[in-house]
Amino acid sequence: MKTFRIVNSYPLLVFFVLFLQSCQKDDDWGPIPVEDQLKKRLIDLYGSTDALILPNSIDYNLIDDDPNNPLNEAKIKLGQMLFHETGLASVPHHGSNAGTYSCASCHHFKAGFQSGLKQGIGEGGIGFGQKGEGRQFSPDYNHEDIDVQPIRSPSILNVAFQDVMMWNGQFGAVGTNIGTEASWTVGTPKETNLF
Repeated sequence: MKTFRIVNSYPLLVFFVLFLQSCQKDDDWGPIPVEDQLKKRLIDLYGSTDALILPNSIDYNLIDDDPNNPLNEAKIKLGQMLFHETGLASVPHHGSNAGTYSCASCHHFKAGFQSGLKQGIGEGGIGFGQKGEGRQFSPDYNHEDIDVQPIRSPSILNVAFQDVMMWNGQFGAVGTNIGTEASWTVGTPKETNLF
């Protein structure tokens, strides 16, 4: 008989527990998931998450560009070729390294347009690997002459939508960098803070 009473009491116990749970305040259930917090913050900053959706890569009129030099398909193809062109490396520290590096040396497309190493190696590096991970120091260079990035080369994917460039924000003469002229390196393209 006791077993029968316990079995009959089980639904009543479940109902009582559920009733108590329903009486709790909404904030007693725990923290809001991180995704919800992020979405709320993005909406606070941009008005909606739609503002962060990038246009298709062929919608040239929706991609930020220089109004005096608008984008078109021919310029995009030229940029792709120049990005991988090692012939632009024509004045290295050591003549033997001429034509051995390009933008893609530190911004490898299979590594998400960033370095395949912890630190990108431009001039003074040899080899590439599948995702840029095979790049190493050239034996022809002293270590102090090798162009090694201080941190992993950041991805340059979608840079048309960034107003500050390079690992420490050195490039970008408008927006975020207005008023930082005193830290632009004299005698380099950073002096004018333009590309």
